[in-house]
Order: sequence, then C-alpha cells, then structure tokens
Amino acid sequence: MQFVNDAFNEAREIGIIHVPVQKDEVDSRLLYLDGKPTLNFVSNNFLGFESDPRVKQAAVEAVNKYGIFSSITRAYVSFEHYLELEEKFEKIFGLPAYMANNTTLGHFSYLPIIVGKHDAIIIDQFAHNSIQMVVQYLKGGGIYAETIRHNQTEELEKRIKILSEQYDKVWYLTDGVFSMHGDTTPYKDLEVLLNAYDKFHLYVDDAHGMSWIGENGKGCCLHNMVKHEKLYLICSLNKGFGASNAVMVFPDKETKRLVSNCGNPLVFCTPTLHAGIGAASKIADIHLTDEIYEKQMILNERIKYFKQLSKQHNLPIIDYTHTPLFFLGLGSLENVYRFGKHFIDEGFILSAASVPSVPLKQSGLRISLTAHQKLEDIKNLVECAANYINDLENKGLFNREEALKGFRIKNQHRAQELVLA
Repeated sequence: MQFVNDAFNEAREIGIIHVPVQKDEVDSRLLYLDGKPTLNFVSNNFLGFESDPRVKQAAVEAVNKYGIFSSITRAYVSFEHYLELEEKFEKIFGLPAYMANNTTLGHFSYLPIIVGKHDAIIIDQFAHNSIQMVVQYLKGGGIYAETIRHNQTEELEKRIKILSEQYDKVWYLTDGVFSMHGDTTPYKDLEVLLNAYDKFHLYVDDAHGMSWIGENGKGCCLHNMVKHEKLYLICSLNKGFGASNAVMVFPDKETKRLVSNCGNPLVFCTPTLHAGIGAASKIADIHLTDEIYEKQMILNERIKYFKQLSKQHNLPIIDYTHTPLFFLGLGSLENVYRFGKHFIDEGFILSAASVPSVPLKQSGLRISLTAHQKLEDIKNLVECAANYINDLENKGLFNREEALKGFRIKNQHRAQELVLA
C-alpha cells in the first residue's frame, strides 16, 4: 500500500494523474490543463454521447421533472422513466434487463445471488477490480475461488473438468473487453465450453464493450456470442454508452426477478439519479435507430487508422485487437513518469497505468480512441510517440524490446478482428 501511495504521489507531482481541468465548458476533444488545450486520449466515452445536445437536454428535463435524485430505494418505488429505460434495454439486448447505479454495485447485487454455496469460481487474472472485490467478498463467505492466467482456455477447460467433480456449478468471471490492453475474452472458445460442460457458467463484465459494436450497440459480448442459457452479463452505461448507471442482462426472467428481489445493494442502497436516467433514455433511443451504426463507423475509422500508423512506426503496442483501447508498453514506472510528462508537455493526455492496475513490469500508458478525435489528432499522437521513442533509443535511455519483455504472456499478442454490425 505504501508503494502504491508513493507512486501515486510522485505521479501527481509530475502532473500526469489527478490533473485539474479548467474552463467552464469542457470540450470533449480537448481538456484545458493549466489553461493549455490538451488533446483528450483518456476518455472512455468512445462514441461521444456525453456532449450530444439532445442527451444534455434530456438530462435537464429529467431534473426539472423529477428533481436531482430521489432517496427512495427501488424496493419501494420505481419511477416511470426508470421502467421505460429498462424496456428499451430489453429491446437492445433481446433479453431481460435491470438497472443498477454502477457496475460495482451491480456485481455485488448479481454475483452473490447467482453463485451458490456449493459452486466454484474461476476468475481471469485481468478481470476488472470491481469483480475482484466481489470475489474476495464471496471467498470470505466460504465460496471457493481461484485465479487463472489471462485468456488461457486450455487451462480453463482442465480446471472445469476437475472442479465439476466437486462443485454444483463452475463459474468463469471475465471482462468482455479488458480495460487496460483492450484485448477481448476468447468468446468462441468460451461458447464451445458452455456447450460442452453442463456445470460451466459464464459471467461477463462488458463495461468497455458497450455501444461501439453490435446490433443496436448491444456490445462486444453479444456481438460475438449467441444468447445462451448459462451466460450472465453486465454492462456499464458510463463508458461507451455515455450516461451513468449500469444494466444487468439475464438469460431469463426468473433470474431477473431473483436478483432484483434479493440483491442487497438494489434493495437497500440505490436511490435514483434522475439526470443519468434521462440522459441514458435518450441515448437508448439513438441505439434503437440506424444512427448508432453511423457513430460506430466513425469510431471504427479511427481505430483502423491508429492501428495502421502504430504498426508503421513500430510502436510498442501490446495488443492490436480491434477495440478503442490500446496500451503503449513501457515496462517500468519510471518510463510511465517520463513518457506521461512528455505527452502532457506536447499537448496530449493519456492514462498512466502501473500498480495496482497492472503488474509493475507491465506498466505503460493507455490510449483511448473516441469519435471526438480527428484523424489528424491520432496522426500527431503516433508521430509524437514514435519521435520520442527514437530519440530516447538513440541516447540509450529506452529500448522498446526491453520494455516489452514483461508482457511476453502466451497469446497476449493475438489480434482478434471484430466485425461491426
């Protein structure tokens, strides 16, 4: 804890995290840091809905009609626009859906209900911290859980076979799109395992997969897997979707009723934030029109362009899976400080990533692509990175191959091409 605290304090002093943003009206393409316009490569709002005038107006109208929030749990009251929004999500996903205030509360509502006392949990080592917290909670209650190396389906199958002999169900908990490297879970392999092993069940956090891919923006998971009676899903609404809250997606209505009735956070601590519901409802409307595909294609163009340029310049990008997230592998905390400061000075802000988000030797900078960015912005960022790396290497101060040694994980460099709906 002390190491992490010291690392955060140093990064803050350098000015690459906890950076204050000025200006009354924030431009989604630009953030104003110390009065200087800085290109925004940190936002996870991939399609840019957060600044859409229609969305902002819907949020204002919801506040004017219902107030800022209502301190009433849904066990007593569900406001009409809350119920209407859930109906829209059931059209988007084609499955029963229920709202939570955020994905963390959603996990704490969802997983303790569906995972039984005589079940076993297997969790991917890079699954989001919000899932990891719930697993620790469940382990404290006596449920068996183990961690598996990232995306290792052969190892996963071996563990399913062994654990199936001792437990009623075997759960695999994973991300749809992994938040750091931008790679995806091996959907087709998991689908094979779901069909091959009766006791195997799958729980996917598709927080970073929502909206930018799939029919009606239903996300990366359901775009790559057919609906399955043993697939349980949760999606964030404050990343690609562009509003707030989260949506839990269920294989059947009975599971929805069970979680909504018995999920403790849903019953005891979920007041309704009306602005977020109003904004989400307008965004859901757009998801149910062809406009969502236009926005997906704008982002898709930027993803393709970034991949093309990064490969041309031989940037140390960890994974080229076709998602809006890419990771510049730097290999050490010191390099994160150095590169992060350089990018800030040159007018770009990226997400610094080291412990506890990733292992120390896998430190780097995350690059988030959004529809707000211009192709010229992406070109300038890639060239800035390439020129700085070349300069440091010429001075003997950096070696991209050395930096990448800590990332040599089996299958880590695969690049699954995802086709947009």
